Amino acid sequence: MVGKHSDPSNLYIIDTVCVIYVAYEVDEEYTVKQAAQHGSGDESLFSSAMGFIKSNTGSKHEPVNEEGVTSAHKAAYDNDSGSNLSAESLGSAAALQAFKKFVSGSDSAEKKGNDSKSTLISMAMAEASKLFDKSGGTASGGKQDAVNSAAMTVMKLLVQSKFSSTTGGSNSGGLGSLLSMASKFA
Repeated sequence: MVGKHSDPSNLYIIDTVCVIYVAYEVDEEYTVKQAAQHGSGDESLFSSAMGFIKSNTGSKHEPVNEEGVTSAHKAAYDNDSGSNLSAESLGSAAALQAFKKFVSGSDSAEKKGNDSKSTLISMAMAEASKLFDKSGGTASGGKQDAVNSAAMTVMKLLVQSKFSSTTGGSNSGGLGSLLSMASKFA
């Protein structure tokens, strides 16, 4: 349990363990195939994004900027101005849209048993690829950057959820609390 007198370096160690745990809980093959089936791009686009999130463990411990994500979502989906966003912002907007679809059950992506993490990541990557095409590109960055960002945004939220339950935070409830958090700004 993390107390107020804990060594801050221990928090990073716990967070890194959570990152590794969450990253390897994901069925990569299923995630890539589902994203390719429901998105716009071949499997290599989505496989590269999975490689990106596995190789950037340091980025996953940074909290998600909820205000930035909701602002990007509003620009991309409500104002139809996704082309004015960076690829990173477009990807995070797509991740939020995937959360909204996941929570409402309005996406046709098949859920693989209880593997919600894989489904959620595949939905976010597919959504980012379609949004990138619909927007005609972004102000900066390419399609791979947008898909990477969508996958990373979901991973950050999953890690935050897992970290919170590991440290006994008030939000400790795994994916249920994560979906609750997502729905509050959906």
